[in-house]
Amino acid sequence: MPTGIEKGASHLRPPWHRLLAGGRRQRRSYVIGVLALLLVGVAVIFPFTQKVWAISVDGQVVGWAEDKEQVADLGATILKEDGSPPEAAGRVSYSEVPKRQVNLSAEEDLRKELARTLLGLREGYTITVAGEPLVRVASEADAKAVIEGIKDSFNSGPEVEVKDVTLQEEVSFRAEMVKASEIRGIEEAVTYLLRGTDETKEYEVKSGDSLWSIARAHDLRVADLEKANPGLKGYLQPGQKLNLVVPKPYVNVITQEEKTVTEKIPFETQTVKDSTLYTYEKKVRTPGQAGSKQVTYSIVRQNGQVLEQEVINTVVEKEPVTQVVAVGTKKPTIVGTGSYVWPVSRGGTITSRFGRRGSSFHEGVDIAAPTGTPVLAADDGVVVLAGWKGGYGKCIIVEHGNGSATLYGHLSQILVQQGHKVEKGKTIGLVGSTGKSTGPHLHFEIMQSGVKKNPLNYFTHK
Repeated sequence: MPTGIEKGASHLRPPWHRLLAGGRRQRRSYVIGVLALLLVGVAVIFPFTQKVWAISVDGQVVGWAEDKEQVADLGATILKEDGSPPEAAGRVSYSEVPKRQVNLSAEEDLRKELARTLLGLREGYTITVAGEPLVRVASEADAKAVIEGIKDSFNSGPEVEVKDVTLQEEVSFRAEMVKASEIRGIEEAVTYLLRGTDETKEYEVKSGDSLWSIARAHDLRVADLEKANPGLKGYLQPGQKLNLVVPKPYVNVITQEEKTVTEKIPFETQTVKDSTLYTYEKKVRTPGQAGSKQVTYSIVRQNGQVLEQEVINTVVEKEPVTQVVAVGTKKPTIVGTGSYVWPVSRGGTITSRFGRRGSSFHEGVDIAAPTGTPVLAADDGVVVLAGWKGGYGKCIIVEHGNGSATLYGHLSQILVQQGHKVEKGKTIGLVGSTGKSTGPHLHFEIMQSGVKKNPLNYFTHK
């Protein structure tokens, strides 16, 4: 048990145990402070040391990403989808930059920038026809102008009132990234959509067709026809098949129009008999006059070509005047002798006789002679025709009375006129080769009451 002195002495001992306890508390605070300083330092220094990748194409930065390999895969995919050579990926370069200096790019934004720079893309508009993308233009305004340009391209003229214009195919446009090299101007885009591609159609040759007429009817050149039909000869046969390479537009324009035009109303001709005129004479008693009318048509066209047309209104402005023609009934007073002289001066040579010639029937006799050889009237008579007569060319017909007449064809020159009285053996024309003829000759016919006879039966000179 401590004594009183010991109790008093205990109050005089230094407080070591308190000092030791306080030191332990101070050491703990110091450690915590140091750790806190380290954490703050790391938080401050870390952003300055963390790196990300700056992505560049041809030296131009297009974005930032943490994963270099992911960006490389993205670029390769873009090139593959476009069909571009994979070597183009070499245009992409990477460099490390502190993360604190940049904002990482969203994947979709980075995709767009890579596509824009790698493929040469820019913002534009794609025009689609029946769902198929066909044309790229620079802006929405250009896309609208192209569609309006297509509709306006088949203007039929000031006299036409356009009621409606529609496009046969569904045409639309959308905004998207497009290659700058593919962007077209407005006029170029309109022409491209209307020209379209080529298609081959079969055409069957009709009677009277020629290469020129077929080409013209289909807006082609003769050279185009010859190219599409190798081995084609210069002549055509009805029923022959030809290939026509013609444009096939991507867009077909349908127009509904109304057109009002002034048209002539042809006059009719009335004939009356006149006993004061010879049978070969005609005289106009009342000249005919054409009338006029305003006609309104409703027209449906496809690409300017008429599909349907109907008259919806007619207003007569002027009635036509009927022409009255007097036809003579009086027989000529001159009557032939009933015998004939050879119609070619200096004889000539018979080259084709009366009768069947191949699949046809030759209704006279052909007498070859040099051009300009005189042609003689075979008997007395009256000229009832002196002019052009179809395949006969320049032709003369002489009536001799009693129902007989003679015809002289293929003349180079006519020396008489209708109504002239001619004498047997007198020159009325000159040998030629007009009309359907293969050389200079006279085609000579004798008719009895309208029936063609063999001329050689009437001559001793044959």
